[in-house]
Amino acid sequence: MRIGRFEFRPGLWPSLAMLVFVPLMMWLGSWQLDRAHWKQSLVDRHIASASQPAVALDTLGGDLAAARYRSVLVAGRYDIEHQLLLDNRMYDGHPGYEVLTPLRLADGRELLVNRGWVPAVPDRSVLPAVAGPTGAVTLTASIDLPPEKTFRLADVEESGAGWPRVIQQLVPAQLETLLGKPLLPVILLLDAHDQNGFVRDWKPVYGVTPDKHRAYAMQWFTLVLVLLIIYISVNTKRTDRENTERQ
Repeated sequence: MRIGRFEFRPGLWPSLAMLVFVPLMMWLGSWQLDRAHWKQSLVDRHIASASQPAVALDTLGGDLAAARYRSVLVAGRYDIEHQLLLDNRMYDGHPGYEVLTPLRLADGRELLVNRGWVPAVPDRSVLPAVAGPTGAVTLTASIDLPPEKTFRLADVEESGAGWPRVIQQLVPAQLETLLGKPLLPVILLLDAHDQNGFVRDWKPVYGVTPDKHRAYAMQWFTLVLVLLIIYISVNTKRTDRENTERQ
């Protein structure tokens, strides 16, 4: 193809490479935009749910997962004798545990309340003191869900057989077996103003944020543009110069 003094003569292998990589990178960019849209919907839902006033847990019905991030009022009694310490939780660059305390509701159902983060000491055999009230309590908390996917090193074992018990991950079935009782499929994040908690700086875990997904998409689309410019430049020749060299 000739345009003025320039002629575009693409080679076979560069053309084949373009046919493979350009559609692939365009798809990757579009996929990142789709992920950004999905993550943004999660962020918007969290903001909308968290901004609503606290309601009694029983008013939410049976589908508690649909009320994720919603602030609720709960009354019951803590089982201080059977607390769990979720290991390998970092706060401000320091290792520690998140304290999960069973709460027995008035109707007999039980769930876990995350009362916040406590620091670990260098001697891992020494566990932190995690005292709490033994009488009836009324608390405000937000609804969260156990992670759908967990990762665990094969050789990691829970520490000790007494209480509080150190755990490495949140797997509902395993927690029920450990505690010997069924649990509601949610975890309550104790309100930061409750005096019976520890360090609480709750932030939703989205993994890659919507803005990062958008940035990744822009990178893929930019690579497509750069690749096209290189492809056209390398395969475009100036014809008058070639004619001069031949003479």
